[in-house]
Amino acid sequence: MLAWLIRFDQSLVPAVREVQAAFSRLEWIVPQPSYFLHISLGGVAFGRRRPTGQEIASALERARRVWASASGFEVTYRRINCFHNAVVAEVEGDGPRLLVEKLVEDNYWGNVQVDAPLAAVRLETYLPHLTIGSIKGANDPGLLKEVLIPLRDRELGKQRVTEASLCLIPASRTTILSPWEVVGSVALD
Repeated sequence: MLAWLIRFDQSLVPAVREVQAAFSRLEWIVPQPSYFLHISLGGVAFGRRRPTGQEIASALERARRVWASASGFEVTYRRINCFHNAVVAEVEGDGPRLLVEKLVEDNYWGNVQVDAPLAAVRLETYLPHLTIGSIKGANDPGLLKEVLIPLRDRELGKQRVTEASLCLIPASRTTILSPWEVVGSVALD
């Protein structure tokens, strides 16, 4: 899968580890490895083959044009929560949403030249977040609630974001948490 991500500031990993330790007794929650922590801005393509250099260049150059006027920004990781099948820290700050809005306004997904393009991000459901644990299967939500309520207002820290990274993510059931490959980036001045 080819996707736009904001890479997580690794100096904040100890705060994430503290929260992960709080849910470690729940065997059905898999902590995210530190190298996989990120904010997703949206998938670009999900094909059976590796994107070509030309496809990567198309995705990268289109985003550079779209984000040419975008500036760096600060985000705060706060409010430990869960949704769908993940334990998350909410991301406060308008920066990630503004980057995604610019892509949507440009019809980025309709204009980028890649094989197996993904659908555009739906702004009405886009919630910037940092996944810190993945939930396996159906389990007692009461146990998770018991663990998360005391952590609800925990702040993991602040991060200055100065670039968005275009990454190649090995996305199958067995490889999804493997390290991704950064194939390009856009500086946010």
